[in-house]
Amino acid sequence: MSRKGYSVSYIILCVVALIAMFSTSLVNPLLAIFAKNIGATGVMIGLSVAAYWVARVLLEIPSGFISSRWGYYWPMFLGLVLTAVGTFYNAFVTDPVQLIIARGLQGFGAPLFFAVSMTMILNMFPLETRGSAMGIFQGIEFGGTILGSTVSGFVITGLGFFGGFILSGILCVIAVALILVPRIKKESLAIPKSRPMNVADIPKMFRNKTLLAICLATFVSFVVSQGVLYTTYPLYANGTLQMSLTDIGLIMGARSVGYVLAIFTMGIISDRIGRKPVLMFGVAATCIMVLPLALVSGLLMTMGIFFLLGITTGAVWIIGPVFAAEAVDSESRGAAVGTYRTFFDLGSIFGPIIMTWVLAVQGASWTFYLSSIMLAVAFVPSLMTTETKLKAKKTDN
Repeated sequence: MSRKGYSVSYIILCVVALIAMFSTSLVNPLLAIFAKNIGATGVMIGLSVAAYWVARVLLEIPSGFISSRWGYYWPMFLGLVLTAVGTFYNAFVTDPVQLIIARGLQGFGAPLFFAVSMTMILNMFPLETRGSAMGIFQGIEFGGTILGSTVSGFVITGLGFFGGFILSGILCVIAVALILVPRIKKESLAIPKSRPMNVADIPKMFRNKTLLAICLATFVSFVVSQGVLYTTYPLYANGTLQMSLTDIGLIMGARSVGYVLAIFTMGIISDRIGRKPVLMFGVAATCIMVLPLALVSGLLMTMGIFFLLGITTGAVWIIGPVFAAEAVDSESRGAAVGTYRTFFDLGSIFGPIIMTWVLAVQGASWTFYLSSIMLAVAFVPSLMTTETKLKAKKTDN
């Protein structure tokens, strides 16, 4: 089903993505403190935080099989319901094991909505406008994360953890109500069904060199973003550079501004010049821009670097799912999107672990050097990627 404009269903899916990620991010930044408050120590704190991401990894690729067999609507609905149930359960847990279960329910719900909705959107739009449509959707998804993380401290301070989880759960219920709009179900059923996938299709994902190159670039990008820009750099800025929390917030805000700019430009640019140049730009420019962080200490200069990093990392995130989906046959798009999302989940899991270890052993500068080296390695396979040309649009979908 091809659409050149933004349909009502597309707009609603974007709103649902914003609400769902905003809801999830209202408490996540302070979850380790909550886990400690209910008795978690050491590894259990880490498991409480990681349970969400581990559950996501388990269902990212299977979500493609689920949508190919049962369509898009019911998996999206189930995913939002699981997210709502897990979120409300968080408010009533009394020990770390219960918290891990609640986080797992949220994690299972995420790919059923996000991976499936992304696949649906990819099939709603023709090749020549797919990049901009997915760029906006991805941007709104991550925008919800940024917005929720920004106000999380105020919410928990004002409402406490119980109130924060209840508010988050109410937002999830609103998302469920929106997905029940009949227009979404009608349009999802109108999209032509592809051949149902089976387990034998999985090896094809890992033999596709273009898809693997995209996944490697995505994995490294999230290792750098979650491991350095969100984890070790704030520790370095506060402990070594003696920056205040307000200054660090301004720096992170500058990156958010750069990312917003990427949302509204990178998808459109990729529709005009291709996916490969945008991917290569994102990886190469991030590789270069992360190095000055080892030398710069001034607030304004650092804000400028983070603004540019928002643009460069945003280029990789926004174009990744589109490029991944177009690297495979139409019937395999769901699994391709799931594979892409699995790698950014893994980057989000391993990034903080790898970079905090490097910070402790070698110091902050080496986290920047290692990031640049990893990005340089990921750039090489991106040179060998191939993409679907715009001239193929007549036969696409």
